[in-house]
Amino acid sequence: AQDVTTPEAEASETAEPADATLDNPTTTSEKALSPRLKSVRFIAGLFWASPSGLQRRCAATIITSNTLVTSAVCAKSNYPASKYGQGGWRIVTGAEERYMQTPPNSVQAYVVKNVDIDECSNIAIIQIEGNISFGGSLMPVFISSHPVSQASTMYTFKTSDPSGNSFLGVTQGVTAACDPYLPGYTDSNFMCTQPILGQTVTDDYLGGDPIIGFSTQPDGPLAVLVGITGLYYSTLEDAQHAISNDATAYRFNAIVAAHVTHIATIAGVSAESLVSTGDLG
Repeated sequence: AQDVTTPEAEASETAEPADATLDNPTTTSEKALSPRLKSVRFIAGLFWASPSGLQRRCAATIITSNTLVTSAVCAKSNYPASKYGQGGWRIVTGAEERYMQTPPNSVQAYVVKNVDIDECSNIAIIQIEGNISFGGSLMPVFISSHPVSQASTMYTFKTSDPSGNSFLGVTQGVTAACDPYLPGYTDSNFMCTQPILGQTVTDDYLGGDPIIGFSTQPDGPLAVLVGITGLYYSTLEDAQHAISNDATAYRFNAIVAAHVTHIATIAGVSAESLVSTGDLG
């Protein structure tokens, strides 16, 4: 079995699969934005800024006013630079604009100062210039420091299609089922999740969306960040290249708690200030 998008493929201008969501953009004028996605306070958008304008790449999850996380595959600039022209990353936080494939140029966008990419664990830590102003529709999310049990209830947001069912339940896969796809995956701080109803390898192959759990910590945050969605692994050749869907593909996602010390160092805060220690329900 192979992953859907390999680092080698990402480095090539033509190797990345045809991007259905970029070539056929879904905007809020064409489809109604999911009310749940519109109300989420800790999701921003990672965009590539070039002479062609802004092009959405993935979601980015807000950890502090100047630090966000996404998948490493999302944050590699080879493909967007080859497709749209030389430019740089931007973070967009507008309620609707963060989900648009091509938002108006007037939208507020934060310049990305640095991207720290860990390809082995498929996570990227993004640092922006300036600070996001919190309040109203924008707030950071705490990282869960508690191990995820098989019984833990988790959800992810499907931001690649911001309409319809955007809130999907996910369940950990058992090691015996996951290990054949990616042997030793736990050593790289991956969480394997089982196939879920509504997964679409073809338009969601980059990952980058937050996986949340619900904390039982008294007087603590309810929704906490557990992981960042990663690559699908499939036994079907077309699905390996995001040409066709595989409803049976397993997904390997970054466990954010494994990187909390590094995130805190980049953000310039204490690790303790970023975490929730409550059990996951």
